[in-house]
Amino acid sequence: MIDVFSMMERFADAEAIYLELKASASVLDMIAYSVIVRMYIKAQRLEDACSILTEMEKQKEIIPDKYLFLDMLRTYQKCGLLEKLADTYYWIRKSQVECDEGMYNCIINCCGRAIPVDELSRIFDEMIQQGHLANTVTLNVLLDIYGKAGLFNRAEKVFIMARKQGLADIISYNTIIAAYAKGGNFLSMNYFVQMMQDAGFPVSPEAYNCMLDAYGKAGRLEEFASVLQKMKRAKCKFDHYTYNIMINIYGRRGWIEDVSNVLAELKDRGVEPDLYSYNTLIKAYGIARMPEDAVKLMQEMRIKGISPDRVTYANLINALQRNENFLEAVKWSLWMKQTGVVGCGARA
Repeated sequence: MIDVFSMMERFADAEAIYLELKASASVLDMIAYSVIVRMYIKAQRLEDACSILTEMEKQKEIIPDKYLFLDMLRTYQKCGLLEKLADTYYWIRKSQVECDEGMYNCIINCCGRAIPVDELSRIFDEMIQQGHLANTVTLNVLLDIYGKAGLFNRAEKVFIMARKQGLADIISYNTIIAAYAKGGNFLSMNYFVQMMQDAGFPVSPEAYNCMLDAYGKAGRLEEFASVLQKMKRAKCKFDHYTYNIMINIYGRRGWIEDVSNVLAELKDRGVEPDLYSYNTLIKAYGIARMPEDAVKLMQEMRIKGISPDRVTYANLINALQRNENFLEAVKWSLWMKQTGVVGCGARA
């Protein structure tokens, strides 16, 4: 009945039956747990689904089948429970459950960031050796993880596989471009930007932003300006990330006039500064020896209902200390502690 009510989206009735079972001290088997978990997942009550799974795991005699394992992986991923994902992965490996194509894809999609990279590579190699096909999401997850780990050879092999199978989408291109941009490999970054265009995709805002950030942080300001011009010619819409990159790069150099121009453009386009914008601006005013303006920004954030985080306070305190306003810095440091914000690491 729980399953029937769940399919009818009568979740309150389905839950009532479960609670009756629980109150009667009935022993639930694997199928019952599976039905209840899926009911909560369908009702988008992921925390309740996690609670049921935790309760089930205490029943040592219950061994999940393939379908319950899949539900566990998807639920823990949506809840961001990396430790649970890792535990479930190793439980699957020790169990007698056979991994088919769907299971391999789900494991990589869900557990990719929860298990060591070498273990991820091992399970992917095993999948391919057994003749199973990776889907687009799986390949993009691998691209992202290998790229962020600096494993560019592995990332390129995955990308080539995606292209050969016709599975490379715009996310695939964005991901590998981002990897090379972050790694400062401008030659490869531009190569894949060109490849993106050759494949019929327009250069995406995400790709442009990656190039902007990479060139700006490397101090290659001619290329930085060139990318901005290309974005304008392509009528690529600037988003918060674009503006924040510009504020950050100009602010690092104390170019307050350029920062002001960016802020003016933000307002003209009806885009309000976000938390990252304010954090970057406060840091920029500190570098430009304008601590009073940094303090005003903090006050402006409060008026707009934007809560300062650890980075906000850190940047403000550093701005005050940089300008030898030590008493004011101490006051803000004490206020940070009183508001319950811990730590004081500034954004790089």
